[in-house]
Parts: sequence; C-alpha cells; structure tokens
Amino acid sequence: MLMSVMPVLVVLMSNQDEPQDRHLDPVAQAVAAVRRAGGQPTGDLPPVASKKRMRDTRGKGPNVHKRPTGQDGRADRSYRDPAQFHDLIQKTIGRFGWAEDFAIGSVMNSWEEIVGPTVAERTTPVRFNKSKRELVIQCDSTSWATQLRFMKTQILEAIERLAGEDLVREVKILAPDLGPKPKGRFRVKGRGPRDDYG
Repeated sequence: MLMSVMPVLVVLMSNQDEPQDRHLDPVAQAVAAVRRAGGQPTGDLPPVASKKRMRDTRGKGPNVHKRPTGQDGRADRSYRDPAQFHDLIQKTIGRFGWAEDFAIGSVMNSWEEIVGPTVAERTTPVRFNKSKRELVIQCDSTSWATQLRFMKTQILEAIERLAGEDLVREVKILAPDLGPKPKGRFRVKGRGPRDDYG
C-alpha cells in the first residue's frame, strides 16, 4: 500500500507550480494528481462509482464467474452430482465411527422392505442391543409374534443382505404389551387378557 502511494506523493510534490485547493481532502488530491498524470489508480484504491453505475455494470467484465461448459456448450453440472455428496457423507460416517449406528438406523427405517408391507403393519423394531447384537421386535398380537418366530431365519437373511454380515445375530420377538398384571391377595379374577389371536 505504501509503495503505491509514493508515486502519487512524488507527483503532488512536483506540481508545486499548480494552484492547490486547500479545501480538498488528501485522497481527492492524490486521485486528481494521478488523473492529471494520465495513469490509472492501482488496485489498492477502491473504485469510486455511483450505485446506479455499479448496478448497470454488475455481471459484466472480467470478474464475472462463468460456469464451465461441456464440449456441446451446455453448462457442466458435475458440481451438482449427488454422488459427490454421498461420498462425503460416507467419509464422515467412517471417520467418526458411526458405521454400525448408521447400519442399525437403516435397518429400523427399512423395516417394511425387509419383512414386507403386511408384516410391517403388525410389527415394529423397537431397539437394538449392541452387546448381544440383538434386534428386538414388538408385535401387536400373539399370533403375529408366533408367526415372526417362524420367520426368524428369513428376517436375519434379509437384514444381512441390507446391512451386511454380523450386524444382527439374534432377533427377539415380543408379544403385545398388555399392561401391568394385578398383584395382591384381594383381587377379582377378570376374563383375562383380551388378545383375539389376530
């Protein structure tokens, strides 16, 4: 900055014979001296322009950012490629050690794809026990719990295809939660739990 101001000061000092206006500020005097010398202000000085002029010239000139184009002249949209975002997410998941949690989340969210829409209506994956590698599934009736116990092998194979080997080793099937059972000596026996087997 100092080096670019030095020639301006030299020009100002060499033009002692010209009348100088004492009311002008030093920056305006320097710009006037540069204009008289026939030079252009260096990049260190901010451009002096009205807002209208700046609005009119916006988007013109060498500083305009142009999108890269392909050989056919159309805009290159490779920077919008979702594969790049996918790779970035996968690297982040790997870096922070979230791969197993991410795989379990995808199993929970893809439950309908794993077991089919009919079974998914009546069953819900509730939790995953990491120490036992056990997926706990809640059924809404005892008949569906029995049916799912027969389907354990197919469910484990489908999870293995979706999320990889050794993620889920066991599937625990829970019957419907019917609430707390009454305890104590003095109670009247009711008609029992109202599970209609279907």
